[in-house]
Amino acid sequence: MANLLSLSILTVVLSGCMIQVNAKSADVTLQENLSLDAGSLNKFDIEAGAGSLEIRGDASSTEIQVQANIRTTEDKNYTLELDQSGSTARLVAKHHSHNGSWYGSSPKIDLIIIMPDSLMLDIDDGSGEIEVSNIGNALNLKDGSGSATIENIKGNVKIDDGSGGLTITGVQGNIELEDGSGSLVVSNVTGNVEIDDGSGSLSVKDVSGKVTIDDGSGGISVKRAGALKIIDAGSGGLSISDIEGETDIDS
Repeated sequence: MANLLSLSILTVVLSGCMIQVNAKSADVTLQENLSLDAGSLNKFDIEAGAGSLEIRGDASSTEIQVQANIRTTEDKNYTLELDQSGSTARLVAKHHSHNGSWYGSSPKIDLIIIMPDSLMLDIDDGSGEIEVSNIGNALNLKDGSGSATIENIKGNVKIDDGSGGLTITGVQGNIELEDGSGSLVVSNVTGNVEIDDGSGSLSVKDVSGKVTIDDGSGGISVKRAGALKIIDAGSGGLSISDIEGETDIDS
């Protein structure tokens, strides 16, 4: 009878508990530093997972410098590599997939990168805040989620953005932008701007070339542009001023 009573009590206790299978917590923190001579490079490819990403171009730099602040699990199940293939440098910084759940902190790799400003830059980023500044060449960015700030780019900019606010300012070149959701601010561009926007407010100003917008929802504001074509204004308010050339709006 005593054994049956103990079993009954154990059953009641377990029925009120949540059992986590293969659950992990990223409670190990460390820092790694990488560098690569850039003398023979003309392009830099970055593949990053979860974590913030700060990239600064430096006209006086002769190498790529990477500081990685890592939050991971005890088994350190991540890849952090900086290598070269021909004239292209490639940085991979991401955790491997985990079959199970996370409790507490999840893993991430926060990156601070200083690079020669002359390199073309190609970024494939998973999630986390992004800051890119002072690049003297073309920028191609594919971003999953998280806010992004792009400043002072001397080259064409192409961005495929999933979600999160996006600010782009000081581009000497054309901008081609596909945005899923989140606010969008574009300013001080000496080129054309093409925007395919899903949802969120949209502000464009001080563009010397033509602005083309295909918008789903959210307010649109365009000030001081060379020309303007709105393929679809979607839903939301529309404010336009100081357009030098042709203005074409299809509602």
